[in-house]
Amino acid sequence: MADIKPYLDQSHRAQVLELFSDVPFKAELWNYQFLESPGAKTRGFEPIIAEDDGRTVGFNGVVPVSIVWNGAISNAMWSCDFKVSADYRGQGVGRLIKEALATKSPVLMSFGISPVAAIVLERMGWQASHEVHFLKKICRPATLRDIALSVFQLLTAAMHWSSGGAGLKTVQLDGLPDSGEVDRLWADVQAGYTKAVVRDWEYLDWRYQKHPLGRYRFVEVRDKHHALTAVGVVRVSGGQVRFVDYLGPARSVPVKRALVKAILGYWASANAFSSMTSDFELKRVMKSMGFYQGREQPRFYVWSSREMLGDNEPESSAQGWFIMGGDSDGELLQAARESWNEKVTDREGV
Repeated sequence: MADIKPYLDQSHRAQVLELFSDVPFKAELWNYQFLESPGAKTRGFEPIIAEDDGRTVGFNGVVPVSIVWNGAISNAMWSCDFKVSADYRGQGVGRLIKEALATKSPVLMSFGISPVAAIVLERMGWQASHEVHFLKKICRPATLRDIALSVFQLLTAAMHWSSGGAGLKTVQLDGLPDSGEVDRLWADVQAGYTKAVVRDWEYLDWRYQKHPLGRYRFVEVRDKHHALTAVGVVRVSGGQVRFVDYLGPARSVPVKRALVKAILGYWASANAFSSMTSDFELKRVMKSMGFYQGREQPRFYVWSSREMLGDNEPESSAQGWFIMGGDSDGELLQAARESWNEKVTDREGV
């Protein structure tokens, strides 16, 4: 019979890594993902461990973050790396883990989860967002389907025309702008967001610059007075350019248009561009520049305590979020996987 136990690094880490034996780079990510984030340094790392007679049979990782929640700053946690040993599935271990998880934070979030996990979360009162979409722009069609989508992209651009941003200047960078500038920008734009992860310099530095395997590029937008107006985060791999994060005004089509246009220009030789976002302005801008919106929605779920909801209905917890692909631990893992695969290929001389 499995029970929830307090996490002890010396006795549990190795067993958890065994659960993730299909992820060869998990050990290399562990400290970065779980121990070195700003939230973990402040609040500690307290994942959920299911144990049976000394054996770890289930795990749910957590990444503490600060969020904007209806105008106030609050603590929250990302739920990630949920795993139950194959021989313990269907025995209620997953539900036991999720019930314990609900005691850890007033707000819990999960992004990019599987259809099976989504069913479990919905049964336990988690709410699904219907605002996050995947967008893609094919630049070099390789199949008949790509050609058909390229035609669709032209029609989409014609239907979502936008303008502005001509007076803004952009620069491509290897690293984030100065910490003081980034923090001032976040302080200026924070009030425009209803719900979002706090994107100050410390968080962005950990998330993108300190990733041990992934490599990111940055695009800054400045106004005519040279003041920092926005920052975009980009990852390039195998001819694919992913626009994974945005720091800037919640509402400003000209700023977002200048940023997306710059990304398309700086990596003009790319085969394709993609992004995930809940932001309707970014969707509109990208569509006006030839991105099409995919039919399937990335799964983003939220659970919140009754204290956080107040008089609102549970459905409201998943509404009004600003979400980008970089919010997902899926992006964190994909960046690691692609880098790891490149290293293996180089070692084997393929």
